Amino acid sequence: MDMQISRQQAAGGASGHLTIDLGALRDNYLALAAMAPACQTAAVVKADAYGLGADMVSQTLFDAGCRHFFVAHIDEALALRLRLPAEARIFVLNGLQPGNETSCAAMAITPVLNSLEQIAQWAAHSKTLGRKLAAAVQIDTGMCRLGLSPEELETLTSQPQLLDGIDIAFVMSHLACADEPGHACNAAQLSAMRQATIAFPDVPVCFSNSGGIFLGREYHNHLLRPGIALYGGAPSLDRPNPMKPVVRLDL
Repeated sequence: MDMQISRQQAAGGASGHLTIDLGALRDNYLALAAMAPACQTAAVVKADAYGLGADMVSQTLFDAGCRHFFVAHIDEALALRLRLPAEARIFVLNGLQPGNETSCAAMAITPVLNSLEQIAQWAAHSKTLGRKLAAAVQIDTGMCRLGLSPEELETLTSQPQLLDGIDIAFVMSHLACADEPGHACNAAQLSAMRQATIAFPDVPVCFSNSGGIFLGREYHNHLLRPGIALYGGAPSLDRPNPMKPVVRLDL
């Protein structure tokens, strides 16, 4: 079966031919999943699957066995929900923005809660609906971009009732320097993550991004979350790229 698709665009008298190899995408997903066979493997398909077309990419990955998909924003999640089977779980990395509670709950979208305010919003909506609502909870272990701060985590630990009504699917964080295997931040974030998860006993952990998968088993936990490596990007800066190229541009 031919798994390649092409897009052609002309501008200013010039033309190019972009080839997207969905077979290579599938192979990359399966290769990453094989590195941690005891784990589940998700796919980051934010920004229209890194510009390659979230519809085609997500369907290819679903057919390859992927059941967890991460996007950045609610509009991406809602569009994807209409195209993937109900068993696919769709997570919004940028969290629960005010006013999106109804859409997330109605369309079975799982927000990644990044602050105490977002936790309060989701818990309040759970109470309104009279049922538990799924979410992931993100901890900032050193990326300094998204996630509960150490102070917020301390508050949550001392007041676990803040999570009443919330069914935590995963506790997660994001590695800042995983593409540099020897970087000191990797070990520091691993230690911080282990400490943070004490507050979430028996909750599955999602920690490894593309580079994190290559750092070893101690980083794998329960759910891998590759992004750029799926599309052929190098997961590590100091090693040969083991991923198949997914995109080719011919001018």
